Amino acid sequence: MKLHAVYARFYRSLNYDFIRASGEDYAPDPWDWTPEGDYPFVRVRLRPDITTVVGGNESGKTQVLKAIRAALTGLGYDRSDFCRYSRFFGVHKDLVQPEFGCVFTDISDEDVPKIAQMTGQRDLESVERVAVFRMNHTPQHRIYVRQGSTWSEPVHVKKPSRLQELGVPIPFEIDAEVPLPDSVPLAYMVDKKPVSALGRELLRNVWDALRENHTWFNDATTVADRASEISAAFRPLRSATAEEIEAYDLASDLLLEVAGLDRSLFAELQTAVKTKNGYANSIVDTINAELAKALDFPHWWSQDSRFELFVSLYEYDLVFMIRDRTGRTYGFDERSDGLKYFLSYFVQYLAHVPKEDGVSEILLMDEPDRFLSSSGQQDLLRVFEDFADPKDPGKPPVQVVYVTHSPFLIDKNEADRIRVLDKGEYDEGTRVVTNASANHYEPLRSAFGSFVAETTFIGNCNLMVEGPSDQVLLAGASRWLGRRGVAGRNRLDLNKITLVPAGGTPHIPYLVYLARGRDVEKPPVIVLLDNDKDGDEACAALQNSGVYKAQLIEKDLVLQLGTGELIDLATSNPLGISGIEDIVPFEIAVAAADAYCREFVPEIDVATLAMTESTVWPSTTDTGSESSPSRNKGLLKYLQHTIANLSGDERFHLDKVAFARAVVDVLMGINTKAAIPEAVLQTAHENFALLLSVLAVKQRRAERLEAVEKISSRINRIKRDFTRTRPTAARREDVLSLIEEIHSQLDNSSEAEDVRAELSTWAQRFALAEDPRGQVDDFEGLLKAVRSLAYKGVRKSSVPDTNSRLP
Repeated sequence: MKLHAVYARFYRSLNYDFIRASGEDYAPDPWDWTPEGDYPFVRVRLRPDITTVVGGNESGKTQVLKAIRAALTGLGYDRSDFCRYSRFFGVHKDLVQPEFGCVFTDISDEDVPKIAQMTGQRDLESVERVAVFRMNHTPQHRIYVRQGSTWSEPVHVKKPSRLQELGVPIPFEIDAEVPLPDSVPLAYMVDKKPVSALGRELLRNVWDALRENHTWFNDATTVADRASEISAAFRPLRSATAEEIEAYDLASDLLLEVAGLDRSLFAELQTAVKTKNGYANSIVDTINAELAKALDFPHWWSQDSRFELFVSLYEYDLVFMIRDRTGRTYGFDERSDGLKYFLSYFVQYLAHVPKEDGVSEILLMDEPDRFLSSSGQQDLLRVFEDFADPKDPGKPPVQVVYVTHSPFLIDKNEADRIRVLDKGEYDEGTRVVTNASANHYEPLRSAFGSFVAETTFIGNCNLMVEGPSDQVLLAGASRWLGRRGVAGRNRLDLNKITLVPAGGTPHIPYLVYLARGRDVEKPPVIVLLDNDKDGDEACAALQNSGVYKAQLIEKDLVLQLGTGELIDLATSNPLGISGIEDIVPFEIAVAAADAYCREFVPEIDVATLAMTESTVWPSTTDTGSESSPSRNKGLLKYLQHTIANLSGDERFHLDKVAFARAVVDVLMGINTKAAIPEAVLQTAHENFALLLSVLAVKQRRAERLEAVEKISSRINRIKRDFTRTRPTAARREDVLSLIEEIHSQLDNSSEAEDVRAELSTWAQRFALAEDPRGQVDDFEGLLKAVRSLAYKGVRKSSVPDTNSRLP
């Protein structure tokens, strides 16, 4: 089972939900009662994979994590944690401790017998949710069961420890305070006995003292006379602190658990270092080979594809070293704390061992961004992703909840993961801001200031979409197709592209202008538009809305649903495709609407409405022109209208973002009552596979165009420096240095490979193997070759103009 929501009341800043309590339509939940009336809990809904909690200082973010731990375990709180500004603080004899609750979903068939045994209910069939609450008044520990839209009466659990028998997730943390150490003593790797926390410094001091003052040790008398000096030489010797032991343990986990090495290997190394240097170095080579294999850094550390972590033997210590794209070697003490702490998170992730017997877990992280750069935070997101959706089939998924102050630790491709906290005045306490992803993340301004203005374009490539529902559907469909075996090349790599919701179609041209129209560095951009009047207008504006009506983006990088390369997308909408929801098969859309209602409007049972395509889709004879885009309201509106009519609830609203999230859940097999037929899933597969593969091709083209421009700029800069200092002649060694400098500026793109191939011809062309001090004979030819080199990628990537007529 998964933790669906955590509830807290009278706990520190989580007093009660004052917004909900003040509503005229407030209907208490079964657990809202107190001896003084109904007080709704502060509720934070969680995603089954990853939840990001953000908010300003003192908004209650850390309290949410502690509330999750308290609700799941019953530990970590007492009377002193009762909300200080609650009207009941210190004056009510029955309300003396904070109260907590959890609601669980994804109840499996194996969970139902445990719930039946715990509650004594024998008629349990389709259990939708289970709630566990820890209260002040009797029954203090209780369970609620929901079947359909109705919660059962609370069942008293006399022994709170029995709640763990339900198989609720166990919380754990990655220790954000422990960095990977600069070195680890071999003695600690062998039997956890650190000789000294400063082993290398001690050896240097002792050696210097012996070399310069060997007469101290001539006999017992000189030893006695020089006792104070000898003592000073050994003064660095001390026991390792608790913090250093924790760092050594982390290094031990890296080498033993992650790299899979045995302690006996380090015992051999400890012996070999005394007399067999060659053998000792071979052992170190083995350690480094296993480290490289286990870490796979190019996948995780996007800042440097050539990054390498290895160990070097220094007497009786293993010293951690780094080699980066410069080809040079650095010690840990020469690199930033951010790298050390990222490696700490990474090692703890790789070394994490799942619980036995299939018990699920939930990872809680409090501000893991404290030591990391913006790029490091983006890399940490990938670690969280792999916790929630492990690539190793032997690892079970882990639910992740983390709080952050940083906009760079927010995955804007997953808008529905964000939970924004705000703090009211006086006794109001913390509240959860709803619809954080609507209106272009407007509620996040209170948490991050100018978040939207400063961090909209933080990706290597940006896909502009009309709203956050497009964002949720595309990101979710990409993950789903990945699980169905679709190659990454034919999907969106969410680590390399940022889905940017514009908050409405009319805003897209301006956002593209902000990204492309002002700066020298122009991030790659592609655009996806709906097939409606607004989409048509935005498409036209992108071609003539720049300065002096200039083109903002190549027409080839703008896509409209249901047209051009996307004309083969299938839909059951008789009016054709209007928005992205129209490519969702009808059966999946109805299942998503059912999941939406079960979560937000439980009084409406979609299954009983007997919706069919004929009741949902409009008749083309009733809508005028069969193909008029202005008449096509799209799947979402038709579903909303039908559910409102059939249920008799005229106020019913089907939220776009929540519906998109529900569609993804149905595709993933989450929170759906009935299995979707494979033929229907295959239709969804074909639609999203077509859409995402076309977007992926456009992404690669946009990135290639930008890479070509960057390579050209770098080569031109090097060329200017070269020709400025050598206006009329150059030595062959100067050309060799030029080639080396150009090589250092190239990446791994195909355009860079073309430049490398061209450079490889220069050795023979300009006789560079001859006297290095000699002059290049064909200097004019060299200058022409350098100029041509800068634009090689541009020429190759240019799209031929099929309309031109050359003489």
